[in-house]
Amino acid sequence: MFSVATEVAAGRVGVTTSDNGGLTNAQISEMAINKIISISENTPEPLKQQVHVFADNVRNVLHYYIELARKEERATVCHQLREAGHKDLAETIRRI
Repeated sequence: MFSVATEVAAGRVGVTTSDNGGLTNAQISEMAINKIISISENTPEPLKQQVHVFADNVRNVLHYYIELARKEERATVCHQLREAGHKDLAETIRRI
């Protein structure tokens, strides 16, 4: 007979919520950064500072492309609505 010792460690868990709509571009960017980049508590301070600067740069790039993706998605929806004969609805969505 043998015994097995088990140890379970949970990583960081975060919850992001929003009121009156979906998540903002900034919230989505922050969620992505938290999944992509992590810093150990034992990391030397100069390296921590470099990681923070890198994370800020990545956050800005993510934010830009999330914003662009949302605009392009709206443009596609507007085009499809116009093609289906719903020009007023397409215009309303375009202004969002």
